[in-house]
Parts: sequence; structure tokens; C-alpha cells
Amino acid sequence: MDHPSTSILGNWGEDQAARYLQQQGFEVVDRQYRQKWGEIDLICRDGETWVFVEVKTRASLALPSAIESITPRKRLRIIRAAMSYMKWKRLEGHALRFDLVLIEAGRIEWIPDAFESSSYYTY
Repeated sequence: MDHPSTSILGNWGEDQAARYLQQQGFEVVDRQYRQKWGEIDLICRDGETWVFVEVKTRASLALPSAIESITPRKRLRIIRAAMSYMKWKRLEGHALRFDLVLIEAGRIEWIPDAFESSSYYTY
């Protein structure tokens, strides 16, 4: 279980990321989607594309950095949860992608299409 301050920081970071993405024209559709094999922090729409967003928040520039904490295993869990969401919502065939929002020491960095070299996945 997360330490309460970690949960508070994580929720604050997700709120900041949601506002930031809305300013970029995204529609935030869902938050904190959880399945036994993974979770998604934010689920958004960017035009016709479904965007699954992992948010990592650090109060300082501590190690490991936010980007270093997104391991291959973590990416796989996010992808599996996204596939589950797409199936559950009957969105097969729609374009989707995986973005990261990193918040470190108050600075927001958005990394679109962070998990693969191709721009879109088709489920």
C-alpha cells in the first residue's frame, strides 16, 4: 500500500497532468482504470485517437527519475490494461497510443507516443 503522502502526490500529479492535457485539446474520458494485470492513470481522446497516459510525479529530482521508473514490465502492464479497456468499451479498431506525463520538481514534460516508434496502435 502506498504511503499516504505518496498517494496524495500521485493524485495531485494526475490532476496536473489532466489539466495540462486538456489545455492541449485532449478530452479526459476516464481516470485510474485498474485491472489485475495493470492500470491506466488517465484515458483521453485526442481527436479520434484514444490516448492511455501514464503519469509519474516526483517532488524533487530524486533517483530513479520519473522516466527511469517506466520499466519494460510497467509498459507491458499498461498496454495490457489498455487492451482490456478497449475491449470492455467495444472500441476495437480505433487508433490508440501511449503517452507519458512526467512531473518532476513542479516541471511538466509530456512525451506523446512514448512506448513504440509507430504513431498508433490498432486494436
